Amino acid sequence: MRTTTKYITIIIAGALFILLLQKTKMLPDVKDLFRSKPVLIANTPVLIKEIRELTQLITVTSFDEVVVDSVKPSTDMLNAITRMAINPLAPAKDRIVIVARGSVQAGTNLHYLSEADIHVDEDSVTIHLPQAEILEVIVNPSGFSTFTETGVWSPDAVNLVKAKAKRVMEYRAVQKNILQLAEKRSRLLMENFLLAAGFKKVTFN
Repeated sequence: MRTTTKYITIIIAGALFILLLQKTKMLPDVKDLFRSKPVLIANTPVLIKEIRELTQLITVTSFDEVVVDSVKPSTDMLNAITRMAINPLAPAKDRIVIVARGSVQAGTNLHYLSEADIHVDEDSVTIHLPQAEILEVIVNPSGFSTFTETGVWSPDAVNLVKAKAKRVMEYRAVQKNILQLAEKRSRLLMENFLLAAGFKKVTFN
């Protein structure tokens, strides 16, 4: 009997102790243990750091093949005379024609983002994305082939023609509205990223 009374006394004392802790806010309410927690969203500097770590959003890749040529005064007079003997109307100039096959990558450079470009209001965020741009024009060495070549062309002169081919490839991609398409896709990817981070509303400025 005494043992039973002792246990009941301990239980009552424990319950009173727990109630006292809850009243003084030293112990959370049992209901709070099962209550859903609000979404914690990173502050702006941390959010910018996370976005910058993405570095670049390459959202569109355009493949193309271009043909470019270049001419210069002939430095091989014997070769020039031979050509003129075959065709008197042929100019004494050297010519090279190069075919280039490669790709143009467009997207958004996120390194340009600053705190002024992102505004967070509770679970909403407004972001000003940098404009889409051409990020890279890629032509592997095997992507260049010489269609025709007359005269003497130094490696530096050939490299200038190859650089011209890459510029033409970039120009053609821009004419096909690659930047507008990259802009739309960059916004879509960034919106999905921010929604996954916990925001409920994403607005682009």
